Amino acid sequence: MKKLMIACIAVAIGAVAQAASINWTITNVYSPADSTAKIAANSMSGWLFVTANSTDVTTGIPVTTMAAVQAVLDSGDLTGLSTLAAAHASNTAAGTIGGATGLTGFSSGSLTAFAVVIDSTDLGTAEHYFLVSDGATRSATFTSATGIKNLSWGDQTAITQDASKWAAVPEPTSGLLLLLGMAGLALKRKHA
Repeated sequence: MKKLMIACIAVAIGAVAQAASINWTITNVYSPADSTAKIAANSMSGWLFVTANSTDVTTGIPVTTMAAVQAVLDSGDLTGLSTLAAAHASNTAAGTIGGATGLTGFSSGSLTAFAVVIDSTDLGTAEHYFLVSDGATRSATFTSATGIKNLSWGDQTAITQDASKWAAVPEPTSGLLLLLGMAGLALKRKHA
């Protein structure tokens, strides 16, 4: 029984190792606070969003729209990005963000994606973000369930050195919530 379990684990590991994947990179990202300095290692995160994919590449990959992602960015509560993203990664080297997305359970197909950089590794503490290459998409096509495809957004120097390209994360709508609470109290008092 023990040998059978070991054999099953070896087969599972082999299957995962052979799965198709996408490696994605964003290079030369500069700090929103200092346009002359590349972002320090482990200080920011990149988020990959798939906007279209063929039916053969749907397994485990959330599909969203740029409008849905922008709505979350505009809301000020960036934690919602985690449910829309196909992948995310922290920058492991100065100025560069990238990672790999494992795709499994398909034979062929294509997908299109865009990326967002957040000025924190924690969505709850982010203060700035930008759409990589002004929201430009990249595509990858697979002809089998194995292999590696690369999505690269290249040099972001000109974009990230321009402070206006880094949008400020809006403060959560605490003022609106306070106003709604006051209105509720006024209505309750009026009915009493």
